[in-house]
Amino acid sequence: MVPIHDRIRNDLLLNERALWTALTSADPGPAVKELCHPECSLIFSKMPILGFESDPSMDEALRPPFHHFDGYSFQNVSTIVIDLMAGSVTYEVQAHRRNREYNILASTTWGQGSDGEWKIICHQESPA
Repeated sequence: MVPIHDRIRNDLLLNERALWTALTSADPGPAVKELCHPECSLIFSKMPILGFESDPSMDEALRPPFHHFDGYSFQNVSTIVIDLMAGSVTYEVQAHRRNREYNILASTTWGQGSDGEWKIICHQESPA
């Protein structure tokens, strides 16, 4: 049997990849929204802090033509188990959009609800 902290780290990394898969899609809003806690904050470079009730709202800001990146890869990933229902993933991202490369430092804090689903509490990206 896999130790609980290893399972949590795996779950966090799978969810982080789901976030980035959503962010690289043509219409990221619905998938990102599904991953977010009702009071989450999303912090992207050169944008206001996004949440469900921010101005602009997450729904408004993430609808097309919003297109974050075409593809990505993670490096130097660190998954931290805060407790059995919370964790954080920090990492470097090499991403690209059209023919331009981006180096980003990113971190996401996740919380697990009573239903067992992991939700984003805060996601932040900064240029490296």
